[in-house]
Amino acid sequence: MAVQNPEGQPKFFLGVFSCHKYKYTNSDLAKDWFTRPKADRLSGIRNSWLKDVTCDYKIIKGIGDEALRQPDELFLNCMDDYHHSTDKLRALIKYTFDKGYDYLLKVDDDVYLYWDRLMQNVPTADYVGGGPFGPGDTYCSGATYWLSRRAMNILLTSPAGCWAEDRWAGEALNRNGIKCAFDTRYHVVKPTRTNQYISDADLALPNNYLTLHSLSPDQMRRHHHGH
Repeated sequence: MAVQNPEGQPKFFLGVFSCHKYKYTNSDLAKDWFTRPKADRLSGIRNSWLKDVTCDYKIIKGIGDEALRQPDELFLNCMDDYHHSTDKLRALIKYTFDKGYDYLLKVDDDVYLYWDRLMQNVPTADYVGGGPFGPGDTYCSGATYWLSRRAMNILLTSPAGCWAEDRWAGEALNRNGIKCAFDTRYHVVKPTRTNQYISDADLALPNNYLTLHSLSPDQMRRHHHGH
């Protein structure tokens, strides 16, 4: 049975971007300049904020063995690797659009989501996310962003471009007159070369974030139970 959104809110779908197995190549790490850990991220979100979600959602993966698919997972007809993230996003958008949702909320699987706060700040703009991180940025952080039905329709008919889905989406929307409504409450921690996670000291500080990228699975559990 579909979970209903709170009264008066648009119908939206939460897609948690994940994969079957984390396999980062040396070229991937060189592009990102920092180490991407291969932790069990899904255990972190399943044992923390995902339990609070009150809308329709799925953990999004590419092609895989359907016999291994968990009830909260959706396997899309696309490659599952890092360099096909744009194809995965396009497949997710098509699924969301065809199901009649008003918005897609795309969240990476190492993001902590403050569900109650987010429900008090459901956007009305076509494209909303964190940033900007530099002058002239036309796309928001891929960690978390919203796409309206209008934005999804544009992306469904936009040609493929950059393999990085966040950049492709932002640049395609910008070409069609939709700019990101940046909101710093979709917070992104600046990584170091060897660590992309927030420090425990900073995580313990009060904040007004709607989402926070990124936390380790252990930090997810500890933060949720102590929040």
